[in-house]
Amino acid sequence: MSTSQEKEILSTERIKRIVDILRLDGREVELHFPHYIEVAKITDTAAETFKARLTSPGINLRDQELEFLHISFIFSGVGLIGRCPVIEKQAPYITLEYPTILQSRIKRRHPRIMPKNPISAKLKYKHIPQRSPGKVTPKDLPVKYSKLYWEAQRESVDIKKLFLLIGREIKQMSQDSGIVLYNDSNINTQDARIMRESGKVLFINDTSKQESYTRFIPSDKIINYSFYLNERKLSGASPEENKKELQEIIDQDRKAGYVSKVMVPIFSQDEVIGHIKVFKKSSESPITYEDVSDLMALSLLLKIGVENAGFIPSFDDSIDSSLLNISEGGLYLQISGSEEKALIPEGADAQIKFVLNDREVVLRGNICRKDDDESSYAIQFDKLESTEKNALKEFINKSIEHLKGSS
Repeated sequence: MSTSQEKEILSTERIKRIVDILRLDGREVELHFPHYIEVAKITDTAAETFKARLTSPGINLRDQELEFLHISFIFSGVGLIGRCPVIEKQAPYITLEYPTILQSRIKRRHPRIMPKNPISAKLKYKHIPQRSPGKVTPKDLPVKYSKLYWEAQRESVDIKKLFLLIGREIKQMSQDSGIVLYNDSNINTQDARIMRESGKVLFINDTSKQESYTRFIPSDKIINYSFYLNERKLSGASPEENKKELQEIIDQDRKAGYVSKVMVPIFSQDEVIGHIKVFKKSSESPITYEDVSDLMALSLLLKIGVENAGFIPSFDDSIDSSLLNISEGGLYLQISGSEEKALIPEGADAQIKFVLNDREVVLRGNICRKDDDESSYAIQFDKLESTEKNALKEFINKSIEHLKGSS
């Protein structure tokens, strides 16, 4: 798909001039309502506002509480989108203020349709910003783990045996250790959240020193709680709340008698499905960077075994949502229910699952645009299977024909 650089038009006079030209040329625009997109035509422009006429007479604007709408259109071959405050609603007309900013977007290549009835969907996205380790060879592992490597590489790997053998290796470091696989009961714990959102090793080498929890670590594979606190800050937590949270973490570790601790993520198919945890209570033999390196190697062995065994973790972290519109190139959805405030990062890989023409369809892509205030996300498809492409194309073509027949 060809792309264009995103630019912002900030000049109020230029924005007014563009909207006025649209009216004179008789061009159509799209108005993005909360649950659908409606085609409209600008009919009148004033000093501070403009009026648009909806093409569908069946929409009752009076029942809709609207503070603002997004307007999108093509101007001089470039797609533009802006946010406009709503001034007055009087069907079939709606009066809007001029947007203060117009942003250029990639010109649409595929026709987009709005489902007549909302389509319920399950959204799942990758938490980690980087990929898991690729193919692993014996050279990537310490010699002492050679037997474990070949055990994990077996075509019919005994996954229970492998977990037992690796568990024994971990216990040799500390009796306060274990392997945690995620399920519905622990997927939302603090530890699981840190592992899944970072995909990195969390290492605290000295719990007696507060700086161990937030100090700078010159490594792209190891973090401490500074990552977690920064994520909380981005989600709206105040400095006071973060300080209290950190102190609670430190108090818990000290109360348990830990002098050092480490958690290492376990990957499968680019997703964190669990972690190895090790705690030590003796200040004479704290966890070292060599221990961390060994644990990372054992995590790689678990990755090999889990993927060879086709192991599927028993948790569902998908988010309920509704499709607002869809095309062959992508879709726009809104998160519903109690998860409406979920903050999904732009650029994240996404998987959307829903029923289309009595069959389940799974589409994959990435978040290319979002509106956190509305909990809505635009997803651009990437490398769809031919069966999914055909099902999507058939649905869109039938929907377009139906709309033409009813107009």
